[in-house]
Amino acid sequence: MVDDDERQIVASRLFQTDDGDLTLQILAGGDGSTSFGYQFLNESGEVTESLDTYGADSLQALLFCITAAGDYLQRYVPSASFAELGVTAMLTTDLGAVGEWRAQVSMPAVLPA
Repeated sequence: MVDDDERQIVASRLFQTDDGDLTLQILAGGDGSTSFGYQFLNESGEVTESLDTYGADSLQALLFCITAAGDYLQRYVPSASFAELGVTAMLTTDLGAVGEWRAQVSMPAVLPA
């Protein structure tokens, strides 16, 4: 496994929560692996949660990673909001899916000006 300090941040998003800002960083797996990781950082820059995901290829690993981060927010930080929308606008696991894994996203169709 590659040290997080050596992994490239490929995407990030800032959320507002009841406890202050929370930054999501998506990290490339490194070493040519089909993995991605996420980490959440609080306002002090401390990592509060992290997870690595793997897939059959890098796209599947990335989808799993983004969805796992969305699932974490939905379950453990329900006050998280992106761009003051009141929602995270992140993929989350569709728990109603039977016989398959399915992700879904919910966000306003028109963003406020």
